[in-house]
Amino acid sequence: MHKFLFLLFLVPSLSIASEIDLVDQFIKLSDATKVKGATQNDINAVADLLSTQMRYQHPNYNADLSKAEFIDGLIRYMGAAESLATNVTNRIAGVNAVTIAYVSTTTINGKTEVDPKPLMRLIEFSEGKIVLVKEYW
Repeated sequence: MHKFLFLLFLVPSLSIASEIDLVDQFIKLSDATKVKGATQNDINAVADLLSTQMRYQHPNYNADLSKAEFIDGLIRYMGAAESLATNVTNRIAGVNAVTIAYVSTTTINGKTEVDPKPLMRLIEFSEGKIVLVKEYW
């Protein structure tokens, strides 16, 4: 009986840990698509993390994109920067969701810009894939 109870507490922790790993992968791979030298393989790696029903939403810009539209956006900005680094400053993990606060540092045409304040992103999951990316900045 005690082993069963232990497993009940362990399973949600493993799920949250794997979702945090998926967020970290998404950030790393998404950043890679925007840096000079990026290829279609980089775009495909991001697409593989996304559910077919995935949505990208950015309320401040009235954006509500499908997976295909999101991928098209990655292609448009592919290789635009000399460097891009996303530094996650905080993570809050819940059931099937992770919210991050992050600061991005981007170099384009030799000019480096750092976000003046942390940005916020909510990422939701279903069946091991990302189903929602929602920006709050």
